[in-house]
Amino acid sequence: MKNIKIAITLIFVAGVVASLARETLGYPPLLVKARKFGAKDCTFCHVDPDGGPPWNERGQWLIKEKERRGAETVDVEWLANYKPSKPDGTKPAEPAKDDKKTSGKVDPKTFDDFVGEYDVPIGVLVITHEGDKLFGQPKGESKEELIPQEDGSFQVTNVEAKVRFTRDADGKVVEVTISLGGQEMKGKKTK
Repeated sequence: MKNIKIAITLIFVAGVVASLARETLGYPPLLVKARKFGAKDCTFCHVDPDGGPPWNERGQWLIKEKERRGAETVDVEWLANYKPSKPDGTKPAEPAKDDKKTSGKVDPKTFDDFVGEYDVPIGVLVITHEGDKLFGQPKGESKEELIPQEDGSFQVTNVEAKVRFTRDADGKVVEVTISLGGQEMKGKKTK
C-alpha cells in the first residue's frame, strides 16, 4: 500500500511539473536542463518545435550518446561534451570516451559516498549502506534496495524507478535524481 502511495505521489508531482511548463509542448524537465546550454525551445535538439523525432544534429548526438552509454534515457548534462559540426561541414566530435560520473557499474566500496539525506519534492529520502548493499527509504516508508546498474545508476524494482547520484567537481556526492514514469525529480544532499 505504501508503494502505491509513493507512486501516486510521484506521478502527481510529475503532472504538476508538466502543467507548469508554458513555453513548450515537449518534455519540460529536459528543456529546463538544456537552457544552461543555450536552449530556448525544443528545436534546440528536435526539428519539430513540439519535440519528438526527427532530431537535429544535437539531438542525434544525444541519441548516439545514450546508446554508447547503454543508458535508459537521455541526460541533457551530456551536452557539456557535445561539439557541433564545423562550418566546413565536417562531422561533430565523437561522444566522450570516458565519463566517470555516469559510466560503468558502481563499485560497492563507494557506497558510503551516497549515504545521507536528500531533500526531494516528495519529502526526505534517506540512503543507507549495509554490507555490500545500498538502500533508499523515504522517511516514514519502507526501505528498498538500490540495485547497481551497468550505466552507473541504481534500480528500485518495487516502484520501477531509477536513481542516479551526482558529484560536484571535487567528487563529493551532492544531489540525487529519481526517474519514475518518464519524469525526473532532483534532491540536494542535506546530511
